[in-house]
Amino acid sequence: MVKARASALGVVLALAVLLVACGSDDKADTLSTVTVTQNTAPAPTPQLQRQPDPTQELDGTASKPLDRVISIGISETKFAPNRWAVAVDEPITIRVTNNDSQQHNLRIAGLDGEYETMDDAVTDQPLLPGQSGELTFAPQVPGNYTFRCDFHPANMGGRIEVSAAAP
Repeated sequence: MVKARASALGVVLALAVLLVACGSDDKADTLSTVTVTQNTAPAPTPQLQRQPDPTQELDGTASKPLDRVISIGISETKFAPNRWAVAVDEPITIRVTNNDSQQHNLRIAGLDGEYETMDDAVTDQPLLPGQSGELTFAPQVPGNYTFRCDFHPANMGGRIEVSAAAP
């Protein structure tokens, strides 16, 4: 009889262990979801810095590109026309024709508002008398961009007025 009691006690203990091990606990059945967020600041929006003043008197009204092409002539050490209105995020081809007796170029000051820096747009080669050249200008920030001739910066200049919407 002691043997039967020991066996019964063993079975009861085994069942108790089995019930605890296989039992359900509300906390154990609940899947927990961990959300990881990365706290990163958005990239800063580029800002157009103050541009140099144009050294040449500006035309009274701004000209508009024709089929996204700006045509600028050079004569008597002046750009004509020298004031343009374009829309932001629209690449513009600027075609420059040198009708003067001296070499010229066209350089647009970039976002930093300074000439002779890496963000400038400039014709590839100096334009000799009778030559033409092109450059692409793709402004991504609205504002007034100044341009000049590097060979005659005191006499030759202009402005490209970039608006948020088509002018």
